[in-house]
Amino acid sequence: MTEPVPPADQRRLQLTSVLPVWLLSIVGAVLVLTLSDRDSFAWLLLVFVASVMVSFVLQLITATKDGLVERISIASSGSFVVVLVTAVVLLAR
Repeated sequence: MTEPVPPADQRRLQLTSVLPVWLLSIVGAVLVLTLSDRDSFAWLLLVFVASVMVSFVLQLITATKDGLVERISIASSGSFVVVLVTAVVLLAR
């Protein structure tokens, strides 16, 4: 049986596995806003799906089950907020 991850390592693990997902969402949203004229919402959906998939892959790479659901939830929620704000900006244009 594996031992629980100490809180300091848990926090570091959370930052290293969540921040890249948020950065991917932000970069993807900026690219959709600047490069896409048609089908912007389809591209935005693709950005969100890619972010969620990267989130799962990063969590599998860490191979730590402690806090798995929390890390995936934080990463996906942050990506959703980025996509939501981008969708509002697209609707306002």
